[in-house]
Amino acid sequence: MVDGFKCIMVPIDFSTHCDQAAEYASWFVQISKAAIHVVHVIANPADAVYEPEEVPNWDMVDHAEKKARQMIEAFARRCVKAHVSPEIHVLHGDPYQKLMEAAREIHPDLIVMSTRGRGSVAHLVIGSVTEKIVRHAPCPVFVAHGEAE
Repeated sequence: MVDGFKCIMVPIDFSTHCDQAAEYASWFVQISKAAIHVVHVIANPADAVYEPEEVPNWDMVDHAEKKARQMIEAFARRCVKAHVSPEIHVLHGDPYQKLMEAAREIHPDLIVMSTRGRGSVAHLVIGSVTEKIVRHAPCPVFVAHGEAE
């Protein structure tokens, strides 16, 4: 990192903890003049975050992607305050697998993400995408730790 970061990837899931990660990412971008890639993975197009009740079932996937792009753009305007236009990526599938694929394609030299701070029992049962990314990412991962749920 002698010359600073060149490319930063910010995975988001639209939880309240993402804003804190975005603030850190924005700071890293400002000090290093890096490119920023904001990545969201749609694991379930019927998830309430995409407001699936607005469309018929057969349009749910397209609607979820359109809604995710709108939310990412709003997120970027609100949180990524650097003078850089973020590249937006909306993927479909398993969050861990798709984020790892994105990291291999984007080649970030830093990933900035949040964690929800689940307790140990929930963590053992559910697992953690953030933990898996930290263990297997091809670059350093900066984790903004949210408050425990």
